[in-house]
Amino acid sequence: MRPAWVKRAIEQLIRQFCSLRGNEAWIGISSRHSFSVVAGQIIRGGLGRQGGHYEVLPDMPLDDGILWRPSSGRDDPELWLAPTKKRYRAAFERYAQRYLGAAGLTGADVQIDHVFPKKAGVLGGLSYVRMLAIPPESNMAAGRTLEREMVARNEDLGPRGKETRMATYFAIGKAAGFAAYEQLPDRDDSVGNRQLAAALMAHLRGYGLPADVLTALDRKLTEDTLGSIR
Repeated sequence: MRPAWVKRAIEQLIRQFCSLRGNEAWIGISSRHSFSVVAGQIIRGGLGRQGGHYEVLPDMPLDDGILWRPSSGRDDPELWLAPTKKRYRAAFERYAQRYLGAAGLTGADVQIDHVFPKKAGVLGGLSYVRMLAIPPESNMAAGRTLEREMVARNEDLGPRGKETRMATYFAIGKAAGFAAYEQLPDRDDSVGNRQLAAALMAHLRGYGLPADVLTALDRKLTEDTLGSIR
């Protein structure tokens, strides 16, 4: 059984994704100034993630990582690291012990990874990516299929270059343990796209996501995105 702090972090990401105000699950930023508040000080030109601020970590250079601290007492602080940072598992373990009450990572049955894939993040010009303790089966399945294809599309078509990246159904599926990737179809009219999107929605329904974010339109948009996401 995975520790409570692992479940809390996954539930927090999902809760943000399902917010009644719209998708609030931030997973990648091109600059720390994409967050408009640092320790209570408003940054000029910041895009304005609401409900918190970022802080400098005590044991890490600012260019390597930051901490997002939500203002709500319900949510735990989030670790955001540069996608180029080495030894990110060790950095995550220190963060989990300091901020999440974790004893450590031994026996937690998780892999530490980037919610937005790190190589695609580098190619897309992201400075920081949100980190999460993820079920191994879904993390590896996404990594060898969808995330590999995202990198290839960045290399072939050029990066998206977006200032912020929000969680997709694929990111939520990875966090929630969806591992049913056999291969990644990439044709817009592929039957496999429809089957994969339907399987993902069914998994998320079983996981407990509300029906209003698992509509037929959501499934169709997810199906279409499979052929272009990068």
